[in-house]
Amino acid sequence: MKKLPPLAVDVNKVKPLSFGESYDSRMILDHEITGRDNVIQINHGTVKPGFALGGGVHEEDEIYYILSGKGKLQLDDEIIDVYPDQIIFIPAGCFHALDNSESDEEMKILTFWRDYRFNEAYEERVKQWGKSFKTIDEE
Repeated sequence: MKKLPPLAVDVNKVKPLSFGESYDSRMILDHEITGRDNVIQINHGTVKPGFALGGGVHEEDEIYYILSGKGKLQLDDEIIDVYPDQIIFIPAGCFHALDNSESDEEMKILTFWRDYRFNEAYEERVKQWGKSFKTIDEE
């Protein structure tokens, strides 16, 4: 395996892709950023206060790590409370939807995937920007 240099990413300098008023998504680690295929993909997401996301189902497993904020997460027919320092494994085929509609603070999460091809936000970034990662200094 090719040796790569270490990499530190300042999340605050990564340009977010906004999905309306409800959600911002920052790609902070993927194969393009690291230069290595098959690296775990990590996204930093912000669910805005007063909003619930529509949710969806993926063909691959996903992991959420709640950084800040409190809210609800629907997992198929179950709704659980989510809060900081909680990790949630979402198996492939499980419907999931975050709800921050009853909060007045942002909910910040990290999402982890095995492969970039299973993330719709990745595809939208490439469609809009021509690449998956931009800094706030780029046009």
